[in-house]
Amino acid sequence: MALKSALNAEMKRLKGDAKGLEKKRAELTADIDKKIAENARKQEMLQDFMDATFGAKPKAAATRSKATGGTRRKRKNRKGVKQRVLNAINASAAGIKRKAIIQEIGMASSDESGHQYVSNTLRALLDEGQIENRGRVYYPKSSRGASEVAPSTAAEPTTENSTTTPASDSPDSESTSGSSGFGSQH
Repeated sequence: MALKSALNAEMKRLKGDAKGLEKKRAELTADIDKKIAENARKQEMLQDFMDATFGAKPKAAATRSKATGGTRRKRKNRKGVKQRVLNAINASAAGIKRKAIIQEIGMASSDESGHQYVSNTLRALLDEGQIENRGRVYYPKSSRGASEVAPSTAAEPTTENSTTTPASDSPDSESTSGSSGFGSQH
């Protein structure tokens, strides 16, 4: 019985210590938070004085910090994503969809802003002429992709050229073919 009561007393003492430590932690945290807020206020006052004395600078970071309660969300580093997206597209000459690109570059499925970044990157690559798309499938620029699309794109330039300037009517066609040696019967 003496052992059991000693153990119970020790358990009670440990629980009391835990409560005391939790209270002390809360006090320390509150004190640190107060000092951080005071420091931020002093920095802001000093910046205002410097702006008034030496000229104002943009305060976008300070405004954003104030609106979020003093904590700023760190932006993820997206360096190299554009090249990885381009590599994924170039690796699949048969075409690849956006979802497969996201999986290929190893982006987390929960990273919504990352998915938007990939979409923006795809649009930029299209605008720069580095890739092509047909529907929702992206192809490398040099690839023709699906066979039903290739003949129509290949046929368009020849029909345009033949209707606008036929080779037989061109005054340069004889001199060009004769000088190059191709098709020359002389």
